[in-house]
Amino acid sequence: MPNDAAIWLRYAKDALSHFPVAANRVELISRAENVAFYVETKQAEKFVLRIHRPEYHTLDELVSEQLWTEALLESGFDVPIALRTLDGSRYTQIDVNGEPRNVGLLRWVDGNTLRQQSAEAKNVEALNRNYRAIGRLLAILHEQAANWNPPPAFARHAFDEHGLVGNRPFWGRFWDANGFNDDEKSKMLSMRLEIHALLSKLPKHPSVYSMIHADLHTGNLIAHDDGLHIIDFDDAGYGWHSYDFAVALGEVHGTDHWEAATEALFTAYAKVRKFEPWVRELVPLFHVIRNLVAIGWIDARPELHRDASYARHNYNVATQHYDRAVALAVETIDQMPKSEENSLMN
Repeated sequence: MPNDAAIWLRYAKDALSHFPVAANRVELISRAENVAFYVETKQAEKFVLRIHRPEYHTLDELVSEQLWTEALLESGFDVPIALRTLDGSRYTQIDVNGEPRNVGLLRWVDGNTLRQQSAEAKNVEALNRNYRAIGRLLAILHEQAANWNPPPAFARHAFDEHGLVGNRPFWGRFWDANGFNDDEKSKMLSMRLEIHALLSKLPKHPSVYSMIHADLHTGNLIAHDDGLHIIDFDDAGYGWHSYDFAVALGEVHGTDHWEAATEALFTAYAKVRKFEPWVRELVPLFHVIRNLVAIGWIDARPELHRDASYARHNYNVATQHYDRAVALAVETIDQMPKSEENSLMN
């Protein structure tokens, strides 16, 4: 993968030549999951260009992402709007160091993220107001997904027991991650096996398991036109609604705001959509899972270790996820009912 920003800029301009836009400003804004650019035209139209990570999604899976966001758009959601290429395709393809990359173009939306608003919040009520908004949004999102019939060619990954903690999980074998000693790897492996056994008993009917955003934290919600614009559907796939809740509440977990934010989110959710009690009760378990899979996510991305200082930072982040997972496991996995007869699992 090239490191020079100027090289990436050339790739971006090459990709833009396939879209019906005349850009006069192109800026690199992110090199995380995908390589993203801010694009502005002479007419002041704004876009985000995404050069997608190789081997993460097939073209069919990327097309399916747009199929869901288009269905959400038709249902009234404020979600990314994609532009087609000059020949009418949803994506174009460019060559990056001999490697084919899919590239898409989305309309840019101005506004501050809820994470920025939460950081600036002066009182608990301002923070809770954000989580009430997230609760309402998740309720409508889950209801759409539960009742939506994807087209036959629809293809997205699954955050089920296999995709999260199977032998080849979607975000990598976290229990084999670099930088951890044998004892730490053994603990992660033990947690993986216990979690897999628990998840394999959970129902997967649409009321509790459907398409989910899977990354709906406050950094992916933009306050826009008196509403919330949802961005970054890159991780969206099939999964339990409990996982969406765990992600949304992850930033306040372990803080003084945890209980109030959780109550705000679920109270708002319940006003729009009914849910079974175990869906909420399993959120702590999915916090453990979120921390574990984050370790695999970091380990599977060599670009996050492109220099010694950056690699050290990301190893520190991975160890923080490990410490949280181990601490939370005592309160969650060990307390979970193991019997299939328990009502939590039915």
